Amino acid sequence: MGRLALAVILGAWLAAPAPAVELLGTWHVLMHFKDSSTPHPERERWDDRIWEVSMEGDRLKWIEYPIVVFHDQSGRFEIGASGRASRVLEFWEPSPGQLAEIRAGLEINTRGSRTKLLRGSSEEGWTSAKRKRGYQSARFITFTETWSIQGMPGAPVFTFDDVMGSASTESFEGRTEYASTSVEDDGNLLRGKFDRDGTRVGTFQMRRAGATSVVKGSGKAAGQRVYEAFFGAELGAALYKGELTEAVSEQDIRGAIDAGDFGEDDRRELRVGFEQQIAEGMEERGLDPRQARSQIQSLARKMTALFVDDGKSFKEIGKMLESGELTP
Repeated sequence: MGRLALAVILGAWLAAPAPAVELLGTWHVLMHFKDSSTPHPERERWDDRIWEVSMEGDRLKWIEYPIVVFHDQSGRFEIGASGRASRVLEFWEPSPGQLAEIRAGLEINTRGSRTKLLRGSSEEGWTSAKRKRGYQSARFITFTETWSIQGMPGAPVFTFDDVMGSASTESFEGRTEYASTSVEDDGNLLRGKFDRDGTRVGTFQMRRAGATSVVKGSGKAAGQRVYEAFFGAELGAALYKGELTEAVSEQDIRGAIDAGDFGEDDRRELRVGFEQQIAEGMEERGLDPRQARSQIQSLARKMTALFVDDGKSFKEIGKMLESGELTP
């Protein structure tokens, strides 16, 4: 074969477009990342979820399931000396057996699932954003979440944008982005960059999966058991050791309450402190506090009331958490 003919063939091959991605169907999404917001930013972390994409009329229906169930949990979760399951702190890659489970169809737990309907098209992109209104209330703080898909049909970019605020307050914004950089296996495997708020940064792989089914038996995946253990025994133990109140001691807070110097601003500060520490504890254990926002807020309010109004000590509240008497 002449050099010119070879150059023409190679040029055509290099210029060939990436396979078109057909989004409709079920996908297993795996993220590998490191988290700079934690006390151990060097640790390898992972998370995974199921995405189901279908058409509902002229809209794209996108469902996310954060609790994924494998029969073979090797490399994913481990049982510690206390008997509690915890996420393995190193990058997990599915084994051949686990890949077979993905192709056959995984079980999911519907707890924590989220659904959005997106307008648009493959050419123009898809978004769940509502048409802008001319009026925004200054009295109420609102939370909006927008899901978007751009870059179709070649290398899609999936974006989750969170905005919380009102017309009279500064808005707090967050973004999670999955940006595809390669399309493999005839469009059935995507790889790319993962970034959540610039703190959780790494890579992702998105693999076509078989149809899901709701988990059988106890209905509790390993991830859910970790979640429940944290909101019970683990959180109770952390509170008992005083880890939730590093800035101010329990004795100082109690003294201010007894002296009548503990006002509404102090109460709010204590509650927010509880929320922040609970969220940080969840992230340390590989859990996403965004998936438990309402539970965190509810539990922090109850803990604050028990401590301030009922005079309970941190030790007593911790024991209530461990026993299951106090729940979100």
